[in-house]
Amino acid sequence: MISIGTQAQQLLPPVGGFSKDSVYIGELVRYTLVHRHPAAQEVILPDSSFNFDPFELVRQEYYPTNTRAGISTDSTVYTLRTFDTTPIQSLELPAIVLQGKDTLQVVSPKRSVVLRQLVQDVSTPLQLRTQTTLAQVEERFDWPILVLWIVTIAAFIALVWLVFGQTIKIKYQLYRLRKDHLYFNSRYNSHVDRFVKTGVPTSMEKAVALWKNYLTKLERSAINSFTTKEIVEYYNDDEQVNVALRLCDKAIYGNITAEPDQETNQALSMLRRFARSRYKTHREITGNARNKP
Repeated sequence: MISIGTQAQQLLPPVGGFSKDSVYIGELVRYTLVHRHPAAQEVILPDSSFNFDPFELVRQEYYPTNTRAGISTDSTVYTLRTFDTTPIQSLELPAIVLQGKDTLQVVSPKRSVVLRQLVQDVSTPLQLRTQTTLAQVEERFDWPILVLWIVTIAAFIALVWLVFGQTIKIKYQLYRLRKDHLYFNSRYNSHVDRFVKTGVPTSMEKAVALWKNYLTKLERSAINSFTTKEIVEYYNDDEQVNVALRLCDKAIYGNITAEPDQETNQALSMLRRFARSRYKTHREITGNARNKP
């Protein structure tokens, strides 16, 4: 039986070498290890579990085995770095040969690199200087943070508007319709009450003018510039509008100064009911827009 020592002597050692002769502390350096052996032998090269002291392994690159004329070549490249301050640092790596239940190690020749010093010599001890006075630092506005906040808020608002924009718009329109109608009712009733108490045609004239202005805004049409005939035609000869406006014109332009009769009171009530009817119609149209795709 051949001893392990004798078998090891028959194996060629792997060959290794650094990519450069000198390095700085922390600088990356490549170490290439190549081992040639009979193709029948199974060989393992060091991996990340190996101790590369005084170096640290950063990464490892394996290359496929190349076999020619019965001789196989295994090679790998190690990227290393060192934080040791020893001036000359050496490394030798083994190749492990598997033979049955035995393992043999053949070690590469030692290779060295020189550690390059940034500070070559300190002739006198360094004197540390202390500064206990607070230095005044100019306050600077963090513009990038401001821009980031503005972009974030703008994106959030855009997202909310994209999702809920139509609903918000419709709710606002309904709110404006209700507010305008309440304002119209309040002022219209005030003019009517004054007309009922005093019988002065001016109060009725103001009530009719307010009614026309309200419908102008509600219908988005220049109704306040229309004649009575044009208003009746605009509303498709609505009998309620026709009767009410003609009674009001009679009272206003006929210079009635006596106490209002039932006919004029009825005309003013008809205008109020018609305005309420148009308001409800527009609310319904606006509300139904929410259900449209």
